[in-house]
Amino acid sequence: MLFSKRLLLFAFFIGLALSAYGQSKPLIGQVLDSLNRPIPYANVVAINQSTQKIGGFGITNAEGRFKITLAEGPSYLLRVSFVGYVQFESNISEWDPGKSLNVTLQQADTELGLVEVVSELPVTMKGDTLTYKTDAFTTGTERKLEHVLEKLPGFQVDENGEVKVQGKKVDKVLVDGKTFFDGDTKLATKNLPANAVDRVQVLKNFNEVSPIRGLDTNETLALNIQLKEGKKNLVFGDLTGGAGPEERYLGHVNAFYYAPKLNVNLIGGSNNVGEQTFTLQDYFRFSGGISGLSSRSGSRVQLNSEDLGIPLANRTNAFDLQSTLGALNLNYSPSKKWRHSGFLIASTSANQLGSNSLRTYLNSGEDTQEQLNSSSFVENKSGLAKYALTYTPKEETYLKYSLFGKLSEISNSNDLNSNFGEINQRIDSRNTRTPYALQQKLEWYHAPSERHVFSTELNWESKFSDPLFDLNTNLKPLLGLYPIADAETYRLLQSQEITTNTWEAAFNYYYILNPTNHLNWTLGYQNFSQNLIGQLEQVGSEETFSDFENENEFGLQDGYVGMTWKTKWNKWVISPTLNLHQYAWRDLQLDNEQNFNKLLLLPSLYAKWNIRSNKSLTYRYLTEANFMDIQKLARGFVLQDYNALFQGNRILENGLFTTHNLNYSHYDFFSGLSVFGNLNYIRKRDDIITNTDFAGINRLLSLVNATPVNESLNGDIRVDKSLNKLKFEVGGKWNSFSTNLLLNDSPVRNQQFSQTYDTRLTSTFFKVLEVDLAYSFTSNVYNSGPIENTFITHSPKVKIDLDIYKGLKLNADYTYNTYLNKVSQTQSDFDFLNAFLSYQGPKSPWELKLSVWNILDTRSIRRDSFSENLISTFSYLVQPRYALITVKFDI
Repeated sequence: MLFSKRLLLFAFFIGLALSAYGQSKPLIGQVLDSLNRPIPYANVVAINQSTQKIGGFGITNAEGRFKITLAEGPSYLLRVSFVGYVQFESNISEWDPGKSLNVTLQQADTELGLVEVVSELPVTMKGDTLTYKTDAFTTGTERKLEHVLEKLPGFQVDENGEVKVQGKKVDKVLVDGKTFFDGDTKLATKNLPANAVDRVQVLKNFNEVSPIRGLDTNETLALNIQLKEGKKNLVFGDLTGGAGPEERYLGHVNAFYYAPKLNVNLIGGSNNVGEQTFTLQDYFRFSGGISGLSSRSGSRVQLNSEDLGIPLANRTNAFDLQSTLGALNLNYSPSKKWRHSGFLIASTSANQLGSNSLRTYLNSGEDTQEQLNSSSFVENKSGLAKYALTYTPKEETYLKYSLFGKLSEISNSNDLNSNFGEINQRIDSRNTRTPYALQQKLEWYHAPSERHVFSTELNWESKFSDPLFDLNTNLKPLLGLYPIADAETYRLLQSQEITTNTWEAAFNYYYILNPTNHLNWTLGYQNFSQNLIGQLEQVGSEETFSDFENENEFGLQDGYVGMTWKTKWNKWVISPTLNLHQYAWRDLQLDNEQNFNKLLLLPSLYAKWNIRSNKSLTYRYLTEANFMDIQKLARGFVLQDYNALFQGNRILENGLFTTHNLNYSHYDFFSGLSVFGNLNYIRKRDDIITNTDFAGINRLLSLVNATPVNESLNGDIRVDKSLNKLKFEVGGKWNSFSTNLLLNDSPVRNQQFSQTYDTRLTSTFFKVLEVDLAYSFTSNVYNSGPIENTFITHSPKVKIDLDIYKGLKLNADYTYNTYLNKVSQTQSDFDFLNAFLSYQGPKSPWELKLSVWNILDTRSIRRDSFSENLISTFSYLVQPRYALITVKFDI
């Protein structure tokens, strides 16, 4: 009955949206030049003569055709423009939606003055730059950049601030041509005020290094946010403060200053309502924009993840979130030749998580299930800093020095209660670490002539981590795996110190044969070294654990030469590459040294078919040598968890991975249709896999090279269609993994297939109400030998954005979730309702807002996960209902 009511509600909104669409009709036509040749990318704008506002707009496709949907009734001034042609104007009041209107543009004698007209059009395209005039798409009620981008055709912004344009992820964000916090999309979309944005430029194939533009195949996508003139040469931003019951609080400040030579960005805030501008996840992923060199030639060392053993909290899995952030970004250009840039980011967080989980171990024994209750407290203090100096004496020369560092203090305290059969174990554990990293990079590019380009890159990095695992338990741990001395209670301390140093150098020479062909020779070297010290002790016992001692050194040297040929032929771009690597690695453990050598030829291929100017198909093939790090080689035991020991393997070989990637992109302004698809297949030969030996639920984990091949296949597709006031989206994601493992020394093939389908319908009613209807279906199928399970989640969602009256605004969102475990036939239903009521008077800098999260007071949600030796179903505690009143002042 409840589901039927929700279905009727969805049907009502869809019917209302369709009825709103029925009040308008399309105007179709074709734009030609004086020789009857079609003009693609011409701008077509219809201006409502009554309101003098844009009633509709479009851009012609490759055949010069356009289609704009206009409300019936008003008369319109139709304007058609394209650079180099005289602007066409005509008044229209009645038109036949089935009859094409032919527009002929005459070539202009001069383009002077025309640029000013074109720049005010909703969308313009010039080369690889697509520019949106945001006022044509927004209503004026948007708060931040993310709300502006969501209104632009072809844009997607997820909850984490990641932006996609025409299906491709945005790699970098600029503001007035200057890097914003190293191009981070999240900090930009969550903080830049919407009222400061004038235009958004999509920069395809972006490369700030002019000597090698067009020579690489990176296809970097960047956004340049152009500010309104009134926001330049003065400070703008906003200040927000708020409080609520149960000692809830929020404070936030955004301050920005942009001038021709200097721009400064300041972001700060503190809250305990789950607003996480900069999270622990962000800390781990932030690289300062300094990437390694050898990975481009097909070499990679698989370092253990920095966040290993640290739960990453967010609103969907934590019941208390506290965070503080201070961030400063600076760009200073004293002249056209010199540019200083950098940022400082400091953040703290304190998050509490709680969960109940049913864990099914992939063991052949009778008892395979454990009930685990956990309460975790995760604290983090982190800092990041970067400075870069760029020198460009002329367009043919580019020199840049970068220095990046980050450090943190992380702790994760866990209170666990494990029930396995008749065994009830209490565990109190604590993971702590204080990692840091420091990196320097020097880049030089020079083009002495049109045919020759040289570049040199030097990179140095030093990293340190000191994970400490403190385990307290009432029962003897590791039964059946390792003997522990008797005691009333047991406390084990596993300490490690890992130091990693890398330095790399790469020299490139580009020889341009002609405008469509060039050759690139590469000479490179990498020196990678690590040190590991580890030990275990039992507090209150004199017993020594010699089997847990690690005092190891590992070094990998990689010298390589490579050659790339890039050619353009008709609509094709093809670029094959060959890299020849000479590897040598050394493993020293407790005065015992082993040395290895290997010669590998690693091919790769890039091919792109530009079917049309708005449609392309891209194929990438990559061969990659994946090497082990020192922790995978260390023979001394490492205590990983209350029921897990790990032991490395000295005779591991590198894995050889081949990746095939196919990407399809189609975007048509004429029909408002966009289709994006991606398919990725990875074949892993000699992959490093886990061998798990069980003793009850206790596990001894070790590593071996897999003889069978591991494979993964994943893909996604998304279709968007815009129809005047309607925007429809439908998409799907598929992930299939097939992994060979050893369980109790017996080969097992783990398989996982995940599929997600989602659809979304957005419409605006009477210019004051925007309704967003969405639905997603997710299915996860896990299979390991005789053990199989399927988890299904249905999630319908509705969001509304209502302008009630002259600055009074209501935003609300409701999500209903149905979670089904098919093996146990258990079902869990949970839903969330959030509402935000705000008022900001016309031209007033003040805003008053009432926010209420989780109005229905939902206390837990369901999730599932799959690893190499267990399947887990979680019930996570989430934040209860809470409210906040905030006041915001626009600077």
